[in-house]
Amino acid sequence: MESSIDFQQSIINGLAEPVMVIGSDYRVILMNQAAHQFVSRGYEPSNQTFCYQISHQRNNPCNGKQHPCPIREVRSTGKPITVLHEHYQVRGEKRLIEVTASPWWGSDCTFMGIIELMRDVTDRKKAEKVLKNYTDRLRALTSQLAEVEDVERQRLSQELHDQVGQNLTALGINLNIIKSQLPADTLKLTQSRLDDSLRLIEQTTERIRDVMSDLRPPVLDDYGLVAALRWYGQQFAWRTEIEVSLIGEEPVPRFPKRVEIALFRITQEALTNVAKHSQATEVIVSLGMIKNTLRLTISDNGTGFDINEFKTNEDRGWGLLTIYQRAEAIGGRSRIESNLKKGTHVIVEVDR
Repeated sequence: MESSIDFQQSIINGLAEPVMVIGSDYRVILMNQAAHQFVSRGYEPSNQTFCYQISHQRNNPCNGKQHPCPIREVRSTGKPITVLHEHYQVRGEKRLIEVTASPWWGSDCTFMGIIELMRDVTDRKKAEKVLKNYTDRLRALTSQLAEVEDVERQRLSQELHDQVGQNLTALGINLNIIKSQLPADTLKLTQSRLDDSLRLIEQTTERIRDVMSDLRPPVLDDYGLVAALRWYGQQFAWRTEIEVSLIGEEPVPRFPKRVEIALFRITQEALTNVAKHSQATEVIVSLGMIKNTLRLTISDNGTGFDINEFKTNEDRGWGLLTIYQRAEAIGGRSRIESNLKKGTHVIVEVDR
């Protein structure tokens, strides 16, 4: 028996990661040299030390969410498990340890205890926390930038209406008055130029209305997201000759304004990508509730692309990145599904 334990000890001593063999009564049977850096006091087999004394400086077995007991879980399931524990090193320093516990069976299939493989993940967890904080701040900043952008769009739209639009209207009225008051012989000389000027004013006025609608479509505020998407789809189809179909009904009650605006901008960006890259002839925009989740899908019948190649391409387009960021800014989720010659699907989901 002693030679068998010595043999097992020599095996685990060759492992770089800390290993402990723990009996079903919580007593530490074996511990390799690497494990000593995690213990709070020296270990000798004759001490009959318990695992919770070594790792956690406790006087009773681990219990609860903070320190779930691997022995109990492995005994009940018979399967390996991985848990996160707080361990104390010799100098009393607290470290986060990922413990993988596997069952130790006797020759008669009796549960003898567990074999613990320990991995120090303290630095990794700290890095993950820093990354999460950075991601949260970036998401908040993206949300703020989107709101600022929309406020600026609304301001520009209002400026175009109040200043440029009104000035063009006044200019058209003045030209019509001049035209009506000119003598007949003078009118003959200037008729064509006056008419051309009036046509230019009318065309410019229409173009400004289009720009104002793109900046902040009034139909979105007045009638909701579905009506705005239908209107924009018609405008897009007229400009690009790509057929756009809308499927869906307005969610009741409506989602917050910032969510509607973000989904409208995402649709704009997705349709712009279709026009630039897909060579599609048809796009289907669908909007609907699935339980408490609003799902927006923009699907085209274009050439598609290799999604795996896209993920590894450092020069991937800003358009799809903008879609991801806008979705995250409103607490939503987005994904792109595409295959070569099978089109592309942009899917965005937002929980109510």
